[in-house]
Amino acid sequence: MAGLGAAIALTKKGHNVTVLESTPQLQPIGGIIVMQANANRILDGLGVYESLLTICAAKPFGPSTRRYKDGEFLIKKLAETHEQEYGYPLWPLHRGDLQQVLYEFAVKRGITLRFDCRVVALDDDSETLTVIIKDGERIEADIVVGADAERPVPGIKSSVRKSIFPDSTCVRDSGMDITRVNIPEAIVRSDPETSILMDQIGLWCGPFTTLAAMPVARGDKWYLGLDCCHQRDETSVEGSSRKQNIEQFKEYFKDYASPIQKLLSYTREAHVWRMMETMPPSWVSRSGRVVLIGDAAHAALPWVGQGGGMALEDAATLAECLQRVVVSEDIPNALQAFQEIRGSRCKLVQEWSAIKGKRATLPDGPEQEQRDKNLRLFNAWVKAKPWDKIHVDELPELESLNWKAWLSGHSAVEFANRKLDERFGTRHYK
Repeated sequence: MAGLGAAIALTKKGHNVTVLESTPQLQPIGGIIVMQANANRILDGLGVYESLLTICAAKPFGPSTRRYKDGEFLIKKLAETHEQEYGYPLWPLHRGDLQQVLYEFAVKRGITLRFDCRVVALDDDSETLTVIIKDGERIEADIVVGADAERPVPGIKSSVRKSIFPDSTCVRDSGMDITRVNIPEAIVRSDPETSILMDQIGLWCGPFTTLAAMPVARGDKWYLGLDCCHQRDETSVEGSSRKQNIEQFKEYFKDYASPIQKLLSYTREAHVWRMMETMPPSWVSRSGRVVLIGDAAHAALPWVGQGGGMALEDAATLAECLQRVVVSEDIPNALQAFQEIRGSRCKLVQEWSAIKGKRATLPDGPEQEQRDKNLRLFNAWVKAKPWDKIHVDELPELESLNWKAWLSGHSAVEFANRKLDERFGTRHYK
């Protein structure tokens, strides 16, 4: 997503881009991602938003937060609220569909896409920057953009990151696993108790677990995707997904309310993997000619639902930064500006994702009761004080009134150009 998004954004600015893909063909893997207004704003700027409207059946959903045991709504928002507040809707879609739309648009723009070209090394120390792929071919470039975070385990393996930081681990383990389950709409709709789950995005919070239920379209069919976060078991494998032990998996959620029990009873097969974060020492190589974006730079835990949004914002911001380059000697400064513009935002999203995950998985008790009380009050508070539509550039306090406006109301392109004008002036603009 980050790589194709960056390729499109850069070609729109007049750059010649070659995409090196390690797999032999396009592989639309991965699960459901949530596109909030900030992400859809980028997709509209890239020119692919209308295509995605068709895939999503122009059907946004309202998000909710619920108690695991009885299904009580702690937060419940109308589907249209997000678009009214932030200019674009919130909807879930399959990662593979987004990848396919970006790929087809890249082909139409004449972008060179080479498959089965796994990067094995970079020569970043010579006068000429060179990418070395698995058959020994050497490809020269002015800039290398590392968007090669392996899926479905986000951010764990990145050949570009390993080449520029060979001695750094760069990965932090959350200690939890995530299991994904997909249930056809016909099954979900067959029971009134589960049918309503096809009409909303719901995060269920339980002791040491969460379960996100998200309806999504693939072609002309709909299904309900479940992202189930839970404690790690002894069969967990680092760096790859594996088949889940279904009976053991169900045990994690045995105390959840009846609708969830019914959904999980339909589960026959699922895959599980570890949840990890990435935090390299820098996103830019020492030479200032190689840059990391997306999960390769800042993979976050899933509880804020902004992994895709941050990747797309990276892509658009990188194009704006490189627009300020006049001669090749300007490249390191432009890439450093990119990291400074994006770094604090992505770090705060990472931090909040981890904090939200800890709060969402609290065991029953006083802390959980206070959390639930705060969520009910926060929901009413936000309704009483809508966003005034003035852009929020300063980092907000978590859960402050400005937090959601800063997150979903953000325009990465406008923000980047405000910061770039401060750094470079307007003489290199356009």
